[in-house]
Amino acid sequence: MTQALQTSATGINVGQQQINVIANNVANINTVAYKSANMTFETLFSNTLSHGSAATKEGGGTNPKQIGLGVKIGGISRNLEIGTFVNTGRDTDVMISGNGYFVVRDGDGKQYYTRDGVFTTDSDGNLVTQSGMKVVGASTPYSGTASNSTVRVPTNLKATVTGNTNTELYGKMLGDLNNVSISSGSFDVEIITPDPDDTNPKVTIEVNNKLSIAENLNAWNTAIAKVYNATAVGKDTTTPADGVYDTFTDKDGNPVTPDLTITVTADGKFSFNKSANVALAFEPDDTNFLAETKINEGQLESVVLNQKVVIQDLLDYNDPEGIAVSSVTIIDDNGILSCSYSDGSNLTTQLNELNQAEWRYTSPDGIVITGSDVTTKGSINSDSNMIIELASFVNEEGLVSINNNLWEWGPDAGEVFYGMAGEMAFGSLESGGYEGSNVDIAIELSNMISAQRLIQMNSRVFGTASSVMETLAYLGQ
Repeated sequence: MTQALQTSATGINVGQQQINVIANNVANINTVAYKSANMTFETLFSNTLSHGSAATKEGGGTNPKQIGLGVKIGGISRNLEIGTFVNTGRDTDVMISGNGYFVVRDGDGKQYYTRDGVFTTDSDGNLVTQSGMKVVGASTPYSGTASNSTVRVPTNLKATVTGNTNTELYGKMLGDLNNVSISSGSFDVEIITPDPDDTNPKVTIEVNNKLSIAENLNAWNTAIAKVYNATAVGKDTTTPADGVYDTFTDKDGNPVTPDLTITVTADGKFSFNKSANVALAFEPDDTNFLAETKINEGQLESVVLNQKVVIQDLLDYNDPEGIAVSSVTIIDDNGILSCSYSDGSNLTTQLNELNQAEWRYTSPDGIVITGSDVTTKGSINSDSNMIIELASFVNEEGLVSINNNLWEWGPDAGEVFYGMAGEMAFGSLESGGYEGSNVDIAIELSNMISAQRLIQMNSRVFGTASSVMETLAYLGQ
């Protein structure tokens, strides 16, 4: 009877532990990004009365005779299914739709992981969790090591926007102008004269975004000069070392002034300069170059195509040149932050063709400045720190759950990989809400009833065994 008491006691014990697991699941039904747990059971031991025997010529074999000695907890696993999206309307709340964990750090620099995306910015512009931990920023789309920077936005910005020097601008690739996206192609320019007897020549302008602005200008003006039986020969007579033709001669070497030339100013404005006795027509008039520059027959000067900016995060909030941040949003599924300022400007980051993060500044006039044309001063990091980093694990069930919706790396979690949302194996981000708990209350109540019956029936066995022992105790009287 002692064996029956001990066996039923194991059933009561695991039933109580299962109720504890269920209670924790139900308690966290509204916890952000909570992952429900599920308990499984295994047999404990078996008391072997006979190991059985093999069949012989004289008789048949026998099976083993065993009596089980109870039950034990086989494991407590996590249901890592993604919870539902809970809309909050807050621009800095974000949910991971797919694989990955946010990476956060405490005040001592210790690193944790979480799927709780309820974020806000503190007084210094740091993106932080509800408990004040700083969110780590991505340094690359995919890496085996964590980034050294945390996400921080400039809260008091000073921006100085200027044009380039001619030398700086002429050396840029045509495709690198920062307020437009010019692709290679061609279009014809018809030079129309008022004399009806003249044949209006057409000049083909070949646009090559892989060549520098100087090389494109020289090719265009050389093609135009041929119409006037002239050659573009002069370089650097007005602006030393810029490499742009600025004088033209006829076949005898005499100076010639063509009725049409193309120039560009330091802020990137292209101009078709013509004499008063000609008109121009562009065919086709919707090419990429003309569409981007906004040049047409009535407007022969482009919009501003290239500027540069020096940005500085001012620590002195009384500085009259400081522009305060007005809103912070997570603008896309890669987890890139965008800051709008009170003067109408905007600062964010983007990935260039080399998958490197670079600043993207939009001036109050709508001029977009990127890449090397954005330089920083003061406390702004030269590398991007406005992209949220994610982490993934070989075995995420190996993570160790702690308080505050945080997880720690565990020995069985395996190698950790870091990167940006939407890249490689990482899920994308959805802003404006957070991930809800994945607890299924119907399943939990069903499991709770099952655990309750487990305890009740094992209690009945325990009571029966106790009664039998009591009966045996009276047999000797």
